[in-house]
Amino acid sequence: MSEPYNMSIHINTATAQVLVEQRKKNGVISRKNISPQSLSECFLTSRVDDERHSTGLLPEDCIMAVMEKKFTYYFIRYPDLSADFQYFDTEYRRFPIPRLVFGFKYLPKDHKVAGCSVCVVKDERLKENTILYRYPFSNVSRDGRICLGNNALPVYRDPSKLHTLASYILRMPNNNDHYSKDNNRLNAEYRDLLEQMKRKTPSHYYTDVLVESGQTLKDFLNRR
Repeated sequence: MSEPYNMSIHINTATAQVLVEQRKKNGVISRKNISPQSLSECFLTSRVDDERHSTGLLPEDCIMAVMEKKFTYYFIRYPDLSADFQYFDTEYRRFPIPRLVFGFKYLPKDHKVAGCSVCVVKDERLKENTILYRYPFSNVSRDGRICLGNNALPVYRDPSKLHTLASYILRMPNNNDHYSKDNNRLNAEYRDLLEQMKRKTPSHYYTDVLVESGQTLKDFLNRR
């Protein structure tokens, strides 16, 4: 049986450094710096009860789920490179779009979505350092938050169905809210952009349209 000892944990709030100090009965003191992640894993794996915290079935194409006290955040890779767009009274069926990742702020107790966001990613196997681009369309602010206007979102008692919310949002009528010519390399007004892109392939966004945002997928996943 190993010798018992007293252990103290010192956390530097300025540098986020963690110092672990062990004092044994023979007076020997040892100190070691560990990462905050290692400390967190130590707490999580040292529980003696059998309590489990399951997310349940995740939505299709969910790339990450983050559980907090009040909210659960689901991040979903939109599976298609086309969507049914509507700009005022004009419909664009199967309109080509770049690769999108949606974020949904979900209230598990109320079964409601409290907020939605979206980002444009490089069309590749997603990694934390995957490049982000500015959203080239409307109804999305510069920080990625989706403006839903007066549109009411469905109630999702089963969060595994949340993947359907992305296509629901893309089908909402578009106007010029939050639209900027600075978000596309063509410097085109919204209708001109839609008309130019309606017969193009999604790859044209990456060669001719998209403007890099200077951020990565990791930045998007860390937003709250």
